[in-house]
Amino acid sequence: MLIAIARRLALSLVTLFMLAVFVFVATEIMPGDALDVSLSADEIAMIPPERLAQMKRDLGLDRPAHERLGAFLGGVVQLDFGRTLMSKTPVTTIVGYPYRNSLILAAAVLLVAIPFALAIGIAAAVWRGRPIDNIVSTVAVIGYSIPEFVIGTVLVMLFAVTWPIFPATITASTRDPALTLLAASPLAVATVVIGSVAYLARLVRTGMIEALASDFVERLRLTGIPEWRIVFRHALPAAIIPSLTAMALYAAALVSGIVVVELVFAYPGLGQELVRAVTRREVHVVQAIALGSAAIVVALNLLADLAILALDPRTRRA
Repeated sequence: MLIAIARRLALSLVTLFMLAVFVFVATEIMPGDALDVSLSADEIAMIPPERLAQMKRDLGLDRPAHERLGAFLGGVVQLDFGRTLMSKTPVTTIVGYPYRNSLILAAAVLLVAIPFALAIGIAAAVWRGRPIDNIVSTVAVIGYSIPEFVIGTVLVMLFAVTWPIFPATITASTRDPALTLLAASPLAVATVVIGSVAYLARLVRTGMIEALASDFVERLRLTGIPEWRIVFRHALPAAIIPSLTAMALYAAALVSGIVVVELVFAYPGLGQELVRAVTRREVHVVQAIALGSAAIVVALNLLADLAILALDPRTRRA
């Protein structure tokens, strides 16, 4: 058990190192830099080449790539991503609240989506082949296939324009308390919940069908155990274990992958900050957001592996 945990921790660290190098290379090949974006073509033409070179040196844009990579990796170890190139603001100050806000949105979505997905997936598996299963399967495919910006637009048209119940866009600011953000973003949460329930319910349904058809469940039925107890006490844990990794990756994707939803509803999360940083060529901010999102994926994947190790004795023996 301890050896397996140590291996997974070591693999996670190696993965994070490779991701850090990849993020650095990916941001380095972006066209232009912060100075090119901050100055117009006419301003650049008016500045003498010596002065322009001095400005690039002051911003550290003339340093060799290997020096910048070493400084970047050293900062990552210390959780220090430096300062923005133009305003010299600490990057952690800029991305701190957007990270918090995206985590709040993802947590709210999961708290609502997981109970619904479990109930729908279990019902579809227990009554497999019946009308409720057909309805759930059809609605799940449709809900998972429709892009989130389309769902968001439809919800805005229905509940902000036709029936003005909720605001169309979020008026809360970046530093507002969590409850204020959530109170101002019901449509954003509902948009992500629809797709999340569709995806997670399909996972639960597939796992439950396999568990209910397994030999150990048949033996339990022969012993006279009530069906509801077999479903919730024995089949559900067996169905969840194979899906833990996929669920963990989906939960991580909610933090970094709901950029479109945040832009549609003007939610003050990572989406707006990432678009702003890319537009301004603020490389350090883009690196911090990309690597932080990757670290969340690796961390949740590691937790899912450890949960599988703890719940499934077969993986420990393997």
